Amino acid sequence: MSRSPLPATASRGAAAFLCLFLAAAGLYPQRIVSLAPGLTEIVFAIGRGGNLVGVTKFCDFPEAARNIKKIGGFLDVSIEALVALAPDIVIAYPEHAGKMRSLPPRVRLVTVRHDRLADLLRSIGEIGRALNSERESERLRVAIRSKLRQVAQRVQGRRKVRTLCIAGRNADELKNMFIIGRNDFLNDLLEIAGGMNAYRGAVAYPNISLESVIALDPEFILEISSHYEGISDERIFALWRPLGMVTAVVEKKVRIIKDPAWLRPGPRVGLVAEEMAGLLHGPVRLP
Repeated sequence: MSRSPLPATASRGAAAFLCLFLAAAGLYPQRIVSLAPGLTEIVFAIGRGGNLVGVTKFCDFPEAARNIKKIGGFLDVSIEALVALAPDIVIAYPEHAGKMRSLPPRVRLVTVRHDRLADLLRSIGEIGRALNSERESERLRVAIRSKLRQVAQRVQGRRKVRTLCIAGRNADELKNMFIIGRNDFLNDLLEIAGGMNAYRGAVAYPNISLESVIALDPEFILEISSHYEGISDERIFALWRPLGMVTAVVEKKVRIIKDPAWLRPGPRVGLVAEEMAGLLHGPVRLP
């Protein structure tokens, strides 16, 4: 005797239940939206890049990220464009909380912090669990820790270099300078790489004057900004040359970093620490 087919509503209900079950088991493709470049890099690094359906306009690494639908910038994400992508999971920072209140109830919001290096390492595990990639995320954490440990060992015993990290300023003048404070992942990398922050205050990202730079008298200055792309290094160095009372300038230890990876907490932090150690202490050869 042949069985009569299930009613259409029952079939749809069974299909929906099966999709939810498989998603929970990690067997059903998840549609993922990432709201920051570092988060996007983590998703790719743990093998889930193919599930990304939306990213920000700043998400440009790895190369495949450039071809994913863009839904805005860091804080000006288009919630309409995001919802239109029908994501299962949105990975965000606490700064995105306000806009994410408009997400449909079915969308899972995974919020992580990337303030410090420890936050980054913890978040990789959290993202791995959310995307059913725990094994891959643990491998990534082990690899990052291993690279950072190698960098620290190579500079062990060397004198710490007092360094000023400038993460933004007016393009054509040494004004309105924002520097990296001590509560930032880049400060953690600086210490691993054999440096120490010339700024010892408690403000996270101080806005300082040229007079403050002179007072801090750093031994090394790192100008870190992707906004300098298209501006010649010589033009930037020319702004610093008149400051003959600053040790870093006198000793010609001002370096311009245009690689956006330096300001992105993500899988490449070990490489950033390695490059930083080389700048501060000369070539640091790692196996």
